[in-house]
Amino acid sequence: MDGALQKIVSIIIAVVILFILPIYIAYEKRDDISYALALKITTDFVDNVNSKGYITSEMYTDYITKLAVTQNSYDVYLEHTAKKYNPVIYSYTDDLKTIRAKFDYNLYKDEFGDGQITVSDGSNAGTYNNLILAYDLSEKKYNEEQILSVISSTDRSLSINMNLEAYKNMDYRSLPAIVSIYMPEKSAGVYTMNEGDEFSVIVKNKNTTMASVIYNVITFGASAKNNTKIYVNYGGTVKAEQYRTKETIDETPVPPSTGVEQESSLLASYNTNGLVMLLEGEYNDGSVHSNDTNIWKDYSANNHNALLSDFDFKDESGWRHNGLHFTGREYASIADIATGDMTIEIVARFDSVSNPETPEQSVLSNLNDGGMGLVLNELNSTSITKRGKFSFEVYTQDGSISSVVADEIVQANKIYSISGSVGKMNLEYDGNRFAYETRAQLLSVNGKVDGIPFNSTVKLPLSGSDFIIGGNPLIGVGAQTSFNGTIYCVRIYNRALTEEEIKENYKVDQKKYGIE
Repeated sequence: MDGALQKIVSIIIAVVILFILPIYIAYEKRDDISYALALKITTDFVDNVNSKGYITSEMYTDYITKLAVTQNSYDVYLEHTAKKYNPVIYSYTDDLKTIRAKFDYNLYKDEFGDGQITVSDGSNAGTYNNLILAYDLSEKKYNEEQILSVISSTDRSLSINMNLEAYKNMDYRSLPAIVSIYMPEKSAGVYTMNEGDEFSVIVKNKNTTMASVIYNVITFGASAKNNTKIYVNYGGTVKAEQYRTKETIDETPVPPSTGVEQESSLLASYNTNGLVMLLEGEYNDGSVHSNDTNIWKDYSANNHNALLSDFDFKDESGWRHNGLHFTGREYASIADIATGDMTIEIVARFDSVSNPETPEQSVLSNLNDGGMGLVLNELNSTSITKRGKFSFEVYTQDGSISSVVADEIVQANKIYSISGSVGKMNLEYDGNRFAYETRAQLLSVNGKVDGIPFNSTVKLPLSGSDFIIGGNPLIGVGAQTSFNGTIYCVRIYNRALTEEEIKENYKVDQKKYGIE
């Protein structure tokens, strides 16, 4: 009897080893291949979404179709973690070191404009001064059900036509965290995210694979409750917001244009609301490039042309590489176009950031007992806090100068897109998001925006003062010169651009000039 039992056991072991085990190994390897494919397909999908900042129904359908090649069925979990910035007002003690109270900006925005908040009753009753506008950061998570409901929706009525007054009376807490859920203009069915958000995907098989079936038979169902063989969890940070460009939905390459069409597309690529002057080195003569013209023509057709002074138009100074090169002895002047609220922007490369002959280089300025200017503070600057950095200087009505200083140390022979904006940031809906009404002074260096509240009024420069490129408009020998480097583009607006508008202009500069 024992011999017969041993034979049966031996036969079973032999069958397992010779027949079942090879089959199990083959199916196990098939699961490994399916996992590798699912991982590759998922990482490609997530990276594509994070690099674009949006999901369309076509992108999602293509992803699911590719997953199907593994011949498994999957549970797919999408998660979008949206960053939500809520404007708040902080009241500080007189020494500006301690926060007394925090207020909802939407409820107290009128009082904030007056510089004082009065609470008549309750535990916070009192008068609050030293007000600072800031933001609270919170997060909100959206799952696959919410995401898929957006990309499959044809409803375009989600408050997209809300007027300004209706929005002012609306509690911001009732708005979605991702304000861009208001559908892009070209099409519904696009789920959009903001730069800095997080997007991730979890994939796991819901079917029982043949490898799991064989394993459960061999082990008499020891792991029957867990048949997950393919599990992928991958995510990352949203890096761009490409849905804000014309290529959001239709990604068909556009053939290169020539002549007037090319010129029009250049102007349209920047924000044109309030644009009063655009100097473009590639088209310095209005529609073509000239290497010897002493007038830099305004591309915006507003006739704010720049007059070049002291250029020799040889190797040392003048036009080269679609830019205007300065050696510290030349400047270009633009007739006075100063207004209170303004934005001034410039694309430039610096030959030196440590010129021993001057502590600073005035890049674009109408600073003349008033006005504003973009300044490079040399590494030998007398101001330790500004040394080696860009600053945006603005005269206030009381005669003082308000400064915003960038964090980055400037490098020679590197191209920078620099923007200074000061004044009232209007509350308006631009088709993608809302900007809160406030007064601020912003400085952007290659898309990184720094800023401070600006509750004063810009003091205008002396009557007749010019905007000077490559120097400042002060009177005196050599006062109008200081810049060493190349200017590629100059833009002036008669209003304060918001942070988002500045970043959009920077993205155009980044692509056009290859800014790293």
